[in-house]
Amino acid sequence: MDADQWSAQDRGWATRYLTVMTGKHVPESSLEEREHELLDAVRVAQVSAAELFGDPTALATEDAAELATVEEEVRTSLGAGLRPVLQEIGGRLTGISAVAALLMVLRHGWSIDVDIAHVLVAASVLLAFLGWVVLRALFAAGRSGVAISVSVVLGAVVVAGIAFAANLGSGHYAARDVPVALLASAMLTPGVVLLAVSQRMPQQVLRQEWNDEQWLRRFTSGLRTRLVPSRSVRDHVTEIEQALELSGTSAYAEFGHPLVLARDLAATHRIARTRRWWVLTLAGTLTPLVIAALIVTAHSWGALTIPVALAFVLSAAVVLGTAWGDRPWGARQ
Repeated sequence: MDADQWSAQDRGWATRYLTVMTGKHVPESSLEEREHELLDAVRVAQVSAAELFGDPTALATEDAAELATVEEEVRTSLGAGLRPVLQEIGGRLTGISAVAALLMVLRHGWSIDVDIAHVLVAASVLLAFLGWVVLRALFAAGRSGVAISVSVVLGAVVVAGIAFAANLGSGHYAARDVPVALLASAMLTPGVVLLAVSQRMPQQVLRQEWNDEQWLRRFTSGLRTRLVPSRSVRDHVTEIEQALELSGTSAYAEFGHPLVLARDLAATHRIARTRRWWVLTLAGTLTPLVIAALIVTAHSWGALTIPVALAFVLSAAVVLGTAWGDRPWGARQ
């Protein structure tokens, strides 16, 4: 269902409702059923949706809290499969390429000499950004061991690329007087293609076939990547192993998907919630501050350097303010 099913006067209300529900981990079937309920109620009452239900944002927030499921959260998470990874990588590539193109125009005009050392540094930084997406996906999928190995390899490649660029020095050009429009098109194409491909991929379905060894391994990794303390992880695993011995059934049949259970348990663990809050808050706050410092140091945006740096500082302040309102210890008071 979509907003077109509603009457003209209610279409704006329905669009706002559906927009707020987007990304709230509500299963599609539940959302369709709820929208049918709302639409039927409006038709029976013969009044506008706003008059009958009030603010669509408030209603959607209440419905999302009631209808959202951990299964849907896991299914749509970054670690759920290739589709969300390609979407995020495509989005980042497109955004970074657009900013880089604007920066080239501001600093060099409409043509540029392609310095090999600068390309190596840019490629290394880009690899670090994209590698971070892959690492988050691996951690979200409960593959912490693989994530650590990949992080070591990525770190080595990034450092090697920057070191090689430093040794080479500037002044070595791959091409001269390259049109910025042509270079920008080449930079934007991969991200746009990845976004288009990801949109055509089918939605991920949660895996249903597990042997107990695989299930327990993924469950353990899922708890660890959600920052549950080691002792609590061991206690949960021991409890499940004992339950399986008594029940005589498989872990999946008894407890469902391992990552769903891991997220459920981690969500109620006070220490794990606090740890995740600190990690996300520090990352979301420090990253824009570091970028702002680099922009000011390099004076890379010319006359726009200070406004752009201030925008990053403001984004860090917004993240910190939002995170402070969601702090775990505040929620318990």
